[in-house]
This record gives sequence, C-alpha cells and structure tokens, in this order.
Amino acid sequence: MNDQKRTVLVVEDDALISDIVAKNLKLEGFLVETARDGEECLRKVKVVNPDLILLDVILPKLDGWEVLTNLREDPREKDIPIIMLTALSDERSKVQGLRGGADDYVTKPFSALELMARVEAVLERSKRKARLSLESPRSQIPVSKGDKIYLLNVDDINFINIRREYTYAHTDDGRFLTNRSLAQLEKTLDQSKFFRAHRGYIINLRKVKEIAKAGNSSYEITMNDPANSKIPVSRRHSTELRKLLDI
Repeated sequence: MNDQKRTVLVVEDDALISDIVAKNLKLEGFLVETARDGEECLRKVKVVNPDLILLDVILPKLDGWEVLTNLREDPREKDIPIIMLTALSDERSKVQGLRGGADDYVTKPFSALELMARVEAVLERSKRKARLSLESPRSQIPVSKGDKIYLLNVDDINFINIRREYTYAHTDDGRFLTNRSLAQLEKTLDQSKFFRAHRGYIINLRKVKEIAKAGNSSYEITMNDPANSKIPVSRRHSTELRKLLDI
C-alpha cells in the first residue's frame, strides 16, 4: 500500500480494460480517474492534476501520440509521468513514444503485476528527477562532434533541436550531437534559462533576439547567433515567451 494517495488518470476507450486497470490501481491504494478519449483526457488533466497518466495509443478524437505531444508542450503539464498502453509492440512505435516524451511503454496484453511495478518505478524515477532538478540544474551536457566527445556548457547553447531521430545542441561554434532526447534535456536544463518553444526546439532565453509574426497564426523567433537562426513558435507559446522575456 502507498503511504500517500496518489492519483492516476487512466485513458483507455475499452471499458473492460479501463475497469480492470482502475480496480488494480485502487487495490494498491491509488486514487483513479478515467477518460475514454484524447479530448476528455486533456480536459481532465487540468482539473485532476494527476501524479501519473496511463495513456492508450489508439483513442477516439485525439490519439495517444497527439495527447502526448499536447501535454509535453504545455509548461504546466509537461512533467507529468506518462506510461503508454498499446497493442502496438513494434520497435518503431516504442521509439516514437519514448522520443515523444513518454516515461515508459507497456504492450497489451500485460499482467496487473507488471503494470503496477512499472507505475511504481516511473513514479519513483519522477520523484528522484524532480529532487535532483531542484538541487542542481545541469550546467554541462555530454555531446559529440565527429569522433570526439565533449562536455558542453549549457550557457553556450543557443538552441536545441531534433532532426529525424537525432538531437542537436547548437552553439556559435556549430552543432553538436547529444545522446539525449528533447524531453530528457527539457527535464534536466534550468527552466529559468531554457524554454520549449516548439515540439522540436528548446531555446536559450538569453539568446532570443526577437519574436515576429510569420503568418496568419504562426510566429517565429530570431536567435542572437551568427546565423540569426529562425525558430518556429505557436501563438500560445509566443505569448508566454513574451511574458517571460518582458517584451
């Protein structure tokens, strides 16, 4: 039994699976909320503020990938641990989920024992990461260029982006390959200095030159680097970014 009542949001359109998972979670001392589609999940997250989300991939209205992206792009919800539940067992689907910011991936059919063990493990990792993040924001990250490996000072980074399956840190001296996903870097970098401007970009707030409208509903950040790099940003994130930068 858990000493504290933690809330798990189960997002599953199959009523039988949802009921079985909810029952097992309650037996382990969790509070349980449920959602049957992606849109209901996004609404309930704002009300419930769950400690963890069990998220099915195949959902009505918004699928699990879209829900995952929406949650990871929202500064208020991006740190909620998420375990993907799906019948898709191929490696590409697992990589897609983990690269997108999922904390774990469980394929159906699964046993209640396995699921509970994964829930506890993810919650423990999340608690440990939060503690470490508060104690010491990361000041260097390991990167590589060619066959050489470096420790890069994060203050030298202009922005970080993902291209295909690779994540790159860009500085005035060029780009460097990292072995971490964008979601992993977002959790370890100092959030007072770095901002997730787009699903594919993290920017150094001190290296922003300007924010300008690029279309009817799109905006663009110009970075203060030798290339005056252009970073796409949504209207919502551009408004939040202006507030952070007081511009």
